[in-house]
Amino acid sequence: MYLFIHQYPIEITSFIDSSRKFNLFIDLKEISFSPALFKGLSGDILLHGVEMDSFSKILLWLDKNENPSIHKITIWVEYEKDFKKALEKNFDVIRAAGGVIINEDTCLMIFRRGKWDLPKGKIDDGENSEMAAIREVKEECNVDAIIQAKLCTTWHHYWAMGKIIFKKTKWYLMTTQSPETILPQHEEDIEEIVWMTKEEVNQALHNSFTSIAYVIDNFYALEAHK
Repeated sequence: MYLFIHQYPIEITSFIDSSRKFNLFIDLKEISFSPALFKGLSGDILLHGVEMDSFSKILLWLDKNENPSIHKITIWVEYEKDFKKALEKNFDVIRAAGGVIINEDTCLMIFRRGKWDLPKGKIDDGENSEMAAIREVKEECNVDAIIQAKLCTTWHHYWAMGKIIFKKTKWYLMTTQSPETILPQHEEDIEEIVWMTKEEVNQALHNSFTSIAYVIDNFYALEAHK
């Protein structure tokens, strides 16, 4: 499970590869969370013993503070499914879907609210994630797309009505037979749609979101195994 709090990528997992190296290991069963604890952190951090109460405190700290020295936070849990259930019990979760649309050697990117992004949106009543992804691509980009494979799932947070909401987005690899029909949906603040080469996508990611970079990385990994 990958969760993104602003620029911070958080992996929540029950499996830790023995070959993986961390800069610091913190067991929150032995050390209580405090803001001072996180201020001096850097590199890849492994957290263990994270209950929902301490997770909420970590979440609020990451939401309100910047520490560019933190590269990634991994939360090691006993059962990932149980953590997801607890998350959905304690927070409102909005379900969404989106796509990486490719045409020959190019990938569709949209420019929205000052950032390069990918088309995505909320799953409507009566839809599954695949239906929603196809509809959102059509609405936001005027492109008829066909799903080729599941890529990944991301979680990110935002504030609404004075509380934190999580958005769970399922991402799909998609193709189209009509790349020339692109038209930005201005009602969704989409200013521009561009078919980009891999080099152009990598450049655009410098002005994007950490979660979008993660989705693109999953796309690259899938392409590399073809």
